Amino acid sequence: MRDDKGRYSSPDDKQISSEMEELLGLYLSSLQQQKSSTSQSTVDTRQREVRYWLAFCEANNIKPLSAVTADVRGYIQTNTDHADTTLDSYYRSVQSFYSIVSNDQGHDRLQLENGHPCRDKHDIHLKDDYGVHGSTPEYKLQHNLSGEDIEGVRESDQVISLKPETVHELFENAPGKTDYTKMRNQIALRLAWYTGCRSEELSRLKIENITWDKCQIELRSAKLDPAENPDLIRRTVFFPKEFKFQLKRWTDRVRHSFSTAAEPESGRILITTHNPEMRPAGINDIVKEAARNAGVQRPLRPANPGPNEEIKEWVVTSHRLRRSAISHWVNDCPEIDIHQARRMAGHARIEQTMDYVEDDDDQIADDYQRAMSK
Repeated sequence: MRDDKGRYSSPDDKQISSEMEELLGLYLSSLQQQKSSTSQSTVDTRQREVRYWLAFCEANNIKPLSAVTADVRGYIQTNTDHADTTLDSYYRSVQSFYSIVSNDQGHDRLQLENGHPCRDKHDIHLKDDYGVHGSTPEYKLQHNLSGEDIEGVRESDQVISLKPETVHELFENAPGKTDYTKMRNQIALRLAWYTGCRSEELSRLKIENITWDKCQIELRSAKLDPAENPDLIRRTVFFPKEFKFQLKRWTDRVRHSFSTAAEPESGRILITTHNPEMRPAGINDIVKEAARNAGVQRPLRPANPGPNEEIKEWVVTSHRLRRSAISHWVNDCPEIDIHQARRMAGHARIEQTMDYVEDDDDQIADDYQRAMSK
């Protein structure tokens, strides 16, 4: 219900009545009929987020099929505490609901009384009207960080990453109170950079999945849905031939002496002294400590910090190392094309990999002339 000033309210839960459940079911049926190629993950997202919209409508006595632009604006305003990417997704789901309903020819109940309330930017423009940047990473919105502000950092429009020379400083400053611990930590740092793996994937890398003569490791992706990406759910990552000796020395000679939990010649590559696997948080701690030792760690400060603002995020993390590896592949390694980089990164869509590309108009011109002169 709206308050005594007529303001919209957001329901405490997302439960909806049987009538709204029926409407949601009709929408999903029509969505899959009209757009049969829609992925299951998109269907799941639309189902969840259209439910949010219908719950909002019920809480505010709005008939969804009679809603007008002002109602959608009220919904946006009650969700402005969410991240930009989340709010953008919520709004796209509302747009999807009305686009599918307005184009439906098979269900008599799906009739809009007042037309599409948010068909395009003339109705609602998230960026201009609300300052919502749907495609901009949240950390770039929430922090006053630019690659130009920190030595050793590079950035494209979407991604902040470390330059290769900065990453190499991490190797030289791996933490560790004993020689064995320091060696393990160097292995973790190098694997993160060479493979571009997520920390969860790094923690699951196994000795038995290494193909030594090809310097490659098979792994299972930490994020992808097997049903939607059967060709990427298991992927191959690589390491340089120069790293083979150090990695093999660790797995064959040092690892089982370092840990009481290690099995010789099998199990996780990264382990602790008493645990047969190293947790992702432990890997992240190694990366952050190496950055502090190297003098390259910086806080991601809030855009408007208070005097006692606690620093919760840092520039150099295990995920930043992954981003840095992918950025290096697509910008510095002409031998690796964008499609190969996508497969090594385990990205579901090529657009994710393209976010890492730094535009260089001069290089484009030179490459074009060389190509056309052949």
